[in-house]
Amino acid sequence: MISESDPPPDYSESGNIPTKSTELDELYPTGPQKGDEFSALRDEELIVADDELDSDISDNEPPYPNAVPPYLEEIPPRLVRDTYNFNESKFFKTSERILDDLRNDPFFFLSGFDFEQRLGEGILNEDTVYYAERLNGFIKNSAKKYQAQIPVSAFDPLNIAKPSELDDGRKLWTINGIITPSPQLTICKHPLFHFRIKIKGKGNTMHVKHKFYSFGDNQLLESDRNDLLLDIARIKSYTANASDPEQSYNNQVLLNSIPTVIDSANYICEVTGTILRIEVYPSIMNYDDLKHFEKEEIELRFSSFISQLPAEAADRLNVPSTLECLNTLFKVLKGPLTNLDTDDIKTLKPNNSPVLRLHLHLDLLPAKLFFRVINEELQPPRFSDLGEFKQVGYDYYLRVLTEVLYLGSIFSPTSEFFKQKTTFPTDMHPVFRILNEPDLSSQLQYWDKFQYVTALTTLSVCPYYSDKLIIDCYNTMTSINPDSTPELFDALTYCATSRQGNDLAMFVATLRSRGVVGFLELKSCFQKFGFDITNPEVAEHLTDEQLITAYKNNLIVSGSKYERSTFREALEKVGKFRESVKIREFLETEPFFDISEAYETLETDPSVDDDVLITAFQLKAEESSYYSSLYSRALMTIALQRKSLMLVSYIYSNLPQFSHFNPSVEEAYRFIGCDPYADDSSVVRIFQERAAKEVNIDFYELWICLKTIGETKKSKLIEGFLSSGVLDSRLLSIEKTPAGLNNIGNTCYLNSLLQYYFVIEPLRSLILDFNKTFANTNIETDTNYQVRRIGGRTIGYKETERSYQFMYQLRDLYDKLIHEDSRCVQPTRELAYLAFSPISDEVEFDDGKKEDDVQMEDAEPRTEVQTHGEVKVELVESAPTAETNKVTEPEETKMEVDEPVEETLDSPGFQTAATAKISADQIENALEIGRQQDVTECIENVLIQIESALEPSKLDSDNEQMDIVKELFYGKTKQTLVPVDPKTKEEVESATPRTKEERFLNLIVNIGDHPKDIYDALDTYFTEDLLQLDNEEVKRSLTITQLPNILQIQIQRVQFDRERLIPVKSIEPLPFEENLYMDRYMETTDQDLISRRKEVFMWKHEISELQERRRKLSQPNEHGLPLRDALESTRQFLQSQALNDIGLLIDSNVVEVLTEQIEKIDKELAEIKSEIERLQSLISGQFKHLTKIGYSVFAIFIHRGQASYGHYWIYIRDPKSNLYRKYNDEIVSEVTLEEVLNFSENNSATPYYLVFVKNELLDVIQPLKREVKPRGSADQTQ
Repeated sequence: MISESDPPPDYSESGNIPTKSTELDELYPTGPQKGDEFSALRDEELIVADDELDSDISDNEPPYPNAVPPYLEEIPPRLVRDTYNFNESKFFKTSERILDDLRNDPFFFLSGFDFEQRLGEGILNEDTVYYAERLNGFIKNSAKKYQAQIPVSAFDPLNIAKPSELDDGRKLWTINGIITPSPQLTICKHPLFHFRIKIKGKGNTMHVKHKFYSFGDNQLLESDRNDLLLDIARIKSYTANASDPEQSYNNQVLLNSIPTVIDSANYICEVTGTILRIEVYPSIMNYDDLKHFEKEEIELRFSSFISQLPAEAADRLNVPSTLECLNTLFKVLKGPLTNLDTDDIKTLKPNNSPVLRLHLHLDLLPAKLFFRVINEELQPPRFSDLGEFKQVGYDYYLRVLTEVLYLGSIFSPTSEFFKQKTTFPTDMHPVFRILNEPDLSSQLQYWDKFQYVTALTTLSVCPYYSDKLIIDCYNTMTSINPDSTPELFDALTYCATSRQGNDLAMFVATLRSRGVVGFLELKSCFQKFGFDITNPEVAEHLTDEQLITAYKNNLIVSGSKYERSTFREALEKVGKFRESVKIREFLETEPFFDISEAYETLETDPSVDDDVLITAFQLKAEESSYYSSLYSRALMTIALQRKSLMLVSYIYSNLPQFSHFNPSVEEAYRFIGCDPYADDSSVVRIFQERAAKEVNIDFYELWICLKTIGETKKSKLIEGFLSSGVLDSRLLSIEKTPAGLNNIGNTCYLNSLLQYYFVIEPLRSLILDFNKTFANTNIETDTNYQVRRIGGRTIGYKETERSYQFMYQLRDLYDKLIHEDSRCVQPTRELAYLAFSPISDEVEFDDGKKEDDVQMEDAEPRTEVQTHGEVKVELVESAPTAETNKVTEPEETKMEVDEPVEETLDSPGFQTAATAKISADQIENALEIGRQQDVTECIENVLIQIESALEPSKLDSDNEQMDIVKELFYGKTKQTLVPVDPKTKEEVESATPRTKEERFLNLIVNIGDHPKDIYDALDTYFTEDLLQLDNEEVKRSLTITQLPNILQIQIQRVQFDRERLIPVKSIEPLPFEENLYMDRYMETTDQDLISRRKEVFMWKHEISELQERRRKLSQPNEHGLPLRDALESTRQFLQSQALNDIGLLIDSNVVEVLTEQIEKIDKELAEIKSEIERLQSLISGQFKHLTKIGYSVFAIFIHRGQASYGHYWIYIRDPKSNLYRKYNDEIVSEVTLEEVLNFSENNSATPYYLVFVKNELLDVIQPLKREVKPRGSADQTQ
């Protein structure tokens, strides 16, 4: 209902007061005159109601009801005053959304409704995002619907009235109504609700679509608060004091008449300045009050009443109907509303009125309608007694009267009841007409057929909105509440997919391309990381660190590249939603999870050197700036995986996004884990050790810490290491680097071999501790000496004596390598002779000098240090005899052969090397023998002498001596021969396998088989093949039954060229990695491994057959042409012009047949090639998962040159610091991993002997063992 002239909320004026009616005389007889304390109403305060709307509304029908609403550029300047800051608004809604929220408010009030509990919270003052889904759930799942109804009645106080004019030229419309459940055919336990809508503005003459922004009560201007809100504080102040009981009663009436606001909201239109105020109140009469109008209660009341009457009087009475009872209540209510212009105080006399007693539960009147019992009469309140707030009480009665009329409309078969016509329309027509929006006709048409879809509710839109209007709503709502963008985008996406408009679809696509994500997708992203959220606010409780940690954990357990990409995509979306700089920086600098992805991104492979990788990155980055972060991440991934100083240095200098770590020098020391007083080389060593051993260490941050320390200390050593990856040995103190060995005369690989054995700590300790005295009585008395076998042969007295002397020579050399105050030491020629010459060559030793002994002279020293280029095979008798930077020695130094060797270990009782009676010719012959040997022969010669010098404390079943050498270097293989079926090549199950077990010192792989890597080479060594044996075909297999602690692999590179009759060295690369896994070659009962080996055997058999077929197809005929080429030549000849010139006709079928055969051969060769590649790929991947038995490389013997000449050195890895050193005779220098693992095609410096140690025994490899004694001090050991 719209009041004609509702005053402002302070209710300082009375209005809407009807004239006197005579209808209620029967209920309200004339009573006593009101005393002087009651002032009469002034006539000028009474305003007569009009049945029609103000002309400025009724005449303003929209000229184009279905026109597209104008947009900002088309609308007039906004009328709202600048004092409202719309950036401070809480949310935005359209008019349809506001009014629909009003009618559905009861769903939220009564959700889980319990009469004993308070009502729930409404949604008028809530953002649509937070209730849209719940609202649609209520609508979908509830049989009850709610309608907002504005009553239209012949009863004047309820008539539609004109707006009130305000002082500032604006108008104030007030619309009252009720919200009721439907359908409702009887008195319901669920209550109805009252609402009041106030609209303040100048009217929407331009038919603009209102953009309503929500503002709190405290955000309203004071003038707007006075016009729109009831001043409760002022009323309470007014009623605070009472001078007499009458005033106290009136104060209580006024306080109880104040409406209880259970939901309210203020909306201000940014465009027109219109202010919309909505309030919702509970019903005044509850079910306990209304149940007395139900049939059963009426009958009980009637029975009670007639039981007190005579029979003849009772017979004249009938049971009243509910409608009749409600009519009586309606008349009671009209009394205080209509008897305001008289001085009389009319009362009800129940004792004299059977109607009152039969129709009403009289307790209702004092309980809810403020009646007082005076002299057994019921006196109603008189609202004029409420002074300036009389409208508050008057409105209270109007609400009760509206409730009665609504109940009457339920029980009346027509709209004519209570002697007047009253209807309750649900179209909200008065409100829509006042707002006067461009889609008014659509609003009225669809209001009762409202579509409830979560997306539409969320966006505050209706199906008849245009694409542009929906987009405008989305933009407005996201600008006010950016945190709700995901839900709003979901709603927008739904609208785009459910409509035909192109504008909306294009807008959604544009937003998606900018990274906007919907809430459903965002929720899924959070759930991927284990966080279950129901709205974006929950996500705010998570920290970026928690999300990044969850992301990393999920990457670890992810099973595929695709799955990892989904996790990254999810984190990207979460980061954009949170506007997280931390997540964005993390994603821009995050290394790839899989190193292969990094190489694929840069379109390179692991064989590419660091400098080439940098070039590849630069080219990619220049091509596309959009993907530059992708390429940067790829480069960082490879840098961290390689732990490459060059790549990290480039990244630090050129990619600032990775420079987020800037430690102080104190933090740098702590991060590396060293003392601030540590010298430069110690800092670098700790850096190397941590980089090598700690898998999860952040190598980039570790590098930055080292750089920080280096710059602070201005260290040339650290600076050089950071740029080259190696320590400049010239800047290191002697005790920080291993000593080199002088070349004493072209001793080939001997220096490398001696350094190799030195780094193996158990063997080195054995040699350094060797101080035994050999006596012939040992052999004569100890049976083990007599029967022991080393390398399959017995060892005699002279061989044992020679071995003791060899151990003394080796011990003295190793002692110097540890204690010599020099960068290199010199092996003795006796040591070289004993190492190269077979143990069977007898050597005479003498502890004293004899005159007739042959003397052996060292040649005159050279003035220049010998270079390390290629060395001719001819024996060079002179060589430097001291360290590379030695001072000039005397021109001639002679050493007689039988002169005792200088004793460096002269402590009492320490056995020293005896003088070997060896001539210069013998030494020269021994060196020549060494040049003709391969390294394995020298290794066997050295090891057999070491073993011969050891006591035979333990013998194997074949009397082979078991000692530390066997434990370190020897393993066992098992050869098995099994007969196979001639056709299927399957093993004959009934056959008994023949087996043979043998020891091995090293495994030999042949480069002539062209293996693609070390595994391919070993596969050939351990291959299962077919042999003919004793007139039957057998399968031969070779497996390992016992692995050595140190695994040695010889690469056979020298082949004999039968045409040139000379040996030829192959420089074909044989790639290998730092780790080697031997699981696949072990003897086992694991059926899975056995089955895999059988598959490989069958695949290799297939490859062999395919290769044989390819050989036959490619085999040349007697004219040197393969079949295919012969056919092609024939075809070309038959098609040649020469035959045409001589008039020879060729049948075209012949040419076609030749073409078909050529194509058939080409196809078969292509299929053979493809199938071989497929089978080889299967073989390569067959055992990749077997990684339990692991070895790590630690020594690589290198030869540069050809078969008849060249130079030797060795690379030795220090497991402690994971660095490689190059032992090139007297020069020991650190080198990069790229130099060590250089598998380029034309590199003539090729590995020919590889040494691996079990992973669990890496600690036994200790290359750096230096305890330098100052020059001139006594050299003492033990």
